[in-house]
Amino acid sequence: MVVIARDSPYGMLPLTGSSEPPRSPRCFMHIPKSAGMSFHASLDAALAPGSLCPRRMDSSTFCDFHDFDLLQPATRELIAANYDEIGSMRRFPAISGHFTLTSLLQITQASAIGTILREPRARVLSLYMYWRIPKIFDHVLPYSVEEYALKPLAAFLSESRLAPAIDNQVCRMLLYRDPRIPCNAFIAKADVEEVAVDAIKRLDTLGFVGVLELGSSAWEGLARLFGVRLDPRKVNVTAELGDSMVAQPREKLFTADAIDLIEKRNAADRIVYDHALEVAGIEHDERPQFEDAAFHAQLSRTQDPMGDSYAKD
Repeated sequence: MVVIARDSPYGMLPLTGSSEPPRSPRCFMHIPKSAGMSFHASLDAALAPGSLCPRRMDSSTFCDFHDFDLLQPATRELIAANYDEIGSMRRFPAISGHFTLTSLLQITQASAIGTILREPRARVLSLYMYWRIPKIFDHVLPYSVEEYALKPLAAFLSESRLAPAIDNQVCRMLLYRDPRIPCNAFIAKADVEEVAVDAIKRLDTLGFVGVLELGSSAWEGLARLFGVRLDPRKVNVTAELGDSMVAQPREKLFTADAIDLIEKRNAADRIVYDHALEVAGIEHDERPQFEDAAFHAQLSRTQDPMGDSYAKD
């Protein structure tokens, strides 16, 4: 694995090599709510027209939904819902979207794949905020999980139907279809450490792994992976779409139960994220403070009074 760190020379990846088959796509594995829309927009602008695959996701993040032909035609075209549709993406030189590593390895090799990690607890909070934006699921109807996001945070994080989206998403994308990771149930506590270890092994095979909180290094690393210049953009930023509507009047988002569930739903991903920070050169005694700073920043953005007080602890 190559992780771009602050003041680090790493991240150089050969754009050609004898070990790679011809027409092997370069891929960005977009983990939801990890600034992937911004990276995608920059890639689209930097690449030659027609280079970027129009498919944007596989079926992995759709919570127990399988009737993809019921979606609007424009939305259906964005989804690689079966083996043939995933295979058809091979003809494009570049791919970017919510695809599991399992899907991407059907059409390219690990060294041609890059991803960006975000502090896991902050990521799942951002997802909750995003799902609460009115009509955010209109483009994927009849699929919708909006009703769960309108519940209190603890209830949202307790809903097993949402496991594909709220339970250790990084490990799920790296180890898709692993028997220890059920589609509609949470990863068992007894399996957390082993799942994280195996996810790290997969992560370490990728051509580039960046850390969102380390700033411009993530952009620089993806630019090298794709062999283009990327001009940073901000797209689909939840704060710009409706942070102010997340907490309803008198609503207490951050109860003790909610905070406990945030930790549980990200236990394996936090081990993976800590590993990425280690490879990036963040010292052992600095990493907990680094991780908590990112989490607390996301807490404060919810504009919840209890969240603000918790962020200052």
